Amino acid sequence: MTKKRVLIVEDEAIIVMHLTNTLAGMGFEVAGAVQTAQEAIARCGEIRPDLILMDIMLPGGMDGIEAST
Repeated sequence: MTKKRVLIVEDEAIIVMHLTNTLAGMGFEVAGAVQTAQEAIARCGEIRPDLILMDIMLPGGMDGIEAST
């Protein structure tokens, strides 16, 4: 069975580390972690994740809700 790939979109490094460790322990592959909505949009086209965990409040002028629509 292949691991489900997850993209983390979060600007707080400690939260990214915690999510990465937790998800890996649950059998997921963390395909990447980015800090802005714009980076998330670009990376989704590259890595095609199965799931995206995205913060709502992100730096850079676009929030997580805007990025998801």
